[in-house]
Amino acid sequence: MVYDKELAAAMDAAQRAGLLQMESLSKLKEIELKSDRSPVTEVDRRCESLIIDLLSKKFSSDGFLGEETGSHDGQSGRKWIIDPLDGTRPFIRGIPTHSVLIALEDEGEPVVGVIYLPAMNLTCWGCRGMGAYLNGEKIHVSSVNSLDVAMGSALGFLERADTFEGKRLFSLMRSWDYSYGFMDAYSYVCVAAGKLDICVNLLDKAWDCASAACIVSEAGGKYSDINGERSVHKGSFVISNGLIHEAVLGYFKK
Repeated sequence: MVYDKELAAAMDAAQRAGLLQMESLSKLKEIELKSDRSPVTEVDRRCESLIIDLLSKKFSSDGFLGEETGSHDGQSGRKWIIDPLDGTRPFIRGIPTHSVLIALEDEGEPVVGVIYLPAMNLTCWGCRGMGAYLNGEKIHVSSVNSLDVAMGSALGFLERADTFEGKRLFSLMRSWDYSYGFMDAYSYVCVAAGKLDICVNLLDKAWDCASAACIVSEAGGKYSDINGERSVHKGSFVISNGLIHEAVLGYFKK
């Protein structure tokens, strides 16, 4: 199936939401805290409303899963997965790694993915059968085939420090040649573009990672949860160049 119309609509919606983010940077008012202590702003909600409105007008039978508005089933069996402002904390602080994330899931598989980082002027996208691109240039994952020379990024080793998964993630990070902290969705772009070889996140929701799952797959890499299941709905997320994926998953086997 061809998804060129869906990709074009997602790109347009991401660009418009990114413009709204940039216009709102100096106009932030109240910052609320969710139950998990993560911040949310009026901009998060306005961006999500804008994206859903734009996409629902073109694909009225599709469902939606948004970070701020939750899940709404459609009739088509497809679902748009949206993080309207990924990286709210950096957004509030003026750190340029905030982004718009839009993915389309069809029969359980992310088939369209867009990551737009407006403050960095970076647009990364992937679409089933079309490859992955960064600012119009085709990208591919790295060819690193050993953990001891790999560069990676991770999130959750502090928040899950006392759990089996957290301890294993820390051990995994020590096995890499170099470990970064997490750079929000920019970490995922770096894996797709071959700048990083691996990224492991123990805290991801579907809206955080569905777009990256499509993009990295189209760039020649792999995605799964830490148990190896090819899903973005399990609460953990692993993306890699594919060559070192099984070695990474080995650290989480009990």
